[in-house]
Amino acid sequence: MLNLPENKSKTWFKVLTDKGETIDGSSEAWSLPYRQLNGNKLDFNQQQAFYLKEDKWIEMPNVTGTWLVNNPKEIYPSNSKRKIFIAELLSPPSYELSGIIWVHQVRLVREATNLDLKRFGIYRVLMPTIDDG
Repeated sequence: MLNLPENKSKTWFKVLTDKGETIDGSSEAWSLPYRQLNGNKLDFNQQQAFYLKEDKWIEMPNVTGTWLVNNPKEIYPSNSKRKIFIAELLSPPSYELSGIIWVHQVRLVREATNLDLKRFGIYRVLMPTIDDG
């Protein structure tokens, strides 16, 4: 699937704005995953893709497709409001360089956790949830 040895067996990330829009100014429309509601609280233990309508593969018909990175640190400034998502590929990349690939069919599986991002030196402060019950 991937030709460059340094790209094999990697987790691929898509970095979007805090509103789920692209950071490069393109007009890609993304189906964002959300966490399942468990009673009255969000279930942060079930890190799976849940969508409002259906599980959507995003198809990019343009020549190169959309880009994914295997290290989001370069495009995630400190104190950033950008969101980082784990991406899943449906087909091989149309183009690849070391650490970045362009794909035509992709979906966002879940938002990356602090544990996913720790190896890159990315630490985000998350809002605490207060349980009054």
